[in-house]
Amino acid sequence: MQQIDSSCPPFLETRLWPSYFGVLIIVVWFPFVWPLAYVCSSLLAIIFVREQLKKRLPKLLRLTFRQKEQLLFVNDAVHYQLGVDNIEVLNDYGISASLRFKAQSGLIFEDKNAALTIPIASDKHSYPVPVHAIKRGPTGLEECVLSIHLPLFLGTIFVVYSKDILPQWTVLPPIRKEKVVQSRAHRIGDRLVKHSPLKDPLMIQGSKRYEAEPVKQIDWYATAKTGKMQSKVFQRQNIDTFTLVLDLSTPQGNGLHAHFEELIQQTSYLISHLLKEECKIELFINRLDQENQVDHLLMSEGKRQLRYSLIRLAMIHENDKFIASNRFQTIVQRRKHPQSELVKINHSFLFNT
Repeated sequence: MQQIDSSCPPFLETRLWPSYFGVLIIVVWFPFVWPLAYVCSSLLAIIFVREQLKKRLPKLLRLTFRQKEQLLFVNDAVHYQLGVDNIEVLNDYGISASLRFKAQSGLIFEDKNAALTIPIASDKHSYPVPVHAIKRGPTGLEECVLSIHLPLFLGTIFVVYSKDILPQWTVLPPIRKEKVVQSRAHRIGDRLVKHSPLKDPLMIQGSKRYEAEPVKQIDWYATAKTGKMQSKVFQRQNIDTFTLVLDLSTPQGNGLHAHFEELIQQTSYLISHLLKEECKIELFINRLDQENQVDHLLMSEGKRQLRYSLIRLAMIHENDKFIASNRFQTIVQRRKHPQSELVKINHSFLFNT
């Protein structure tokens, strides 16, 4: 989808066509003023040529956008390719053109600008456009305007492309630990044990051939006995399932917390940490989804669960409908996995040391 507009000197506007044509018909029959008919006919010809170019050029100069990825992390910098077809018409008509992009919130171009202008060369069909993600959430290009500068002061043709065909991204929250949370107990749930749920020394099932596992998993006794490097094999237990509860409310239990971005970032870190240890997780967020239900990601594991979780966290917006803490906790207790460990992520995270 595209909209076509133009800019020209006031005396060459299309709305003056009937006026020039009427003057031409009248003065051509009167002596001494008939040269004015030549002026009117020249203006009519210029307007006609410009309108024909306005119809033809946007069809010839077609833009294509190619992006390799649609998911970015905060502070990621990527390039997408912009292609311009039939660029040869610029030389054929003796015209120049340029492209202007405007980014949505959360995205900037080089030099930290929200807008970027690229001149189009008559011998270059592809242009790399750098973008930099600075804020979590859905974002993309807000506007793309192709400016075709006509010769002989005929004006400029503007082709505005719809946002629907422009590149769009989802910026995921960063996966890094916030300094405000140092307690290891929060990473493994509310139980008292401090070791990893899958590396419980009491649940060693046996040993296997060493395959680049961490040093702490090396079974030195089996290694000395067999003469070959061995690693421990642990037995999976029900305690490797976790229910992460993200409550973005204030300490009073209602309203969005001012530091909700830190809580979202901490949640992304915990999800990544647990899934790397081959745990299963489910996620509750105290907001309502499109069906007016509590946002709930069902229990699963692996990279796909990490992807789904980060996308859910990326889509949280301050204008969403949030649930009060008391009501939210009641819903979680009723719907959570019965054998999973509960990990609460709320305002108390911002004060733990």
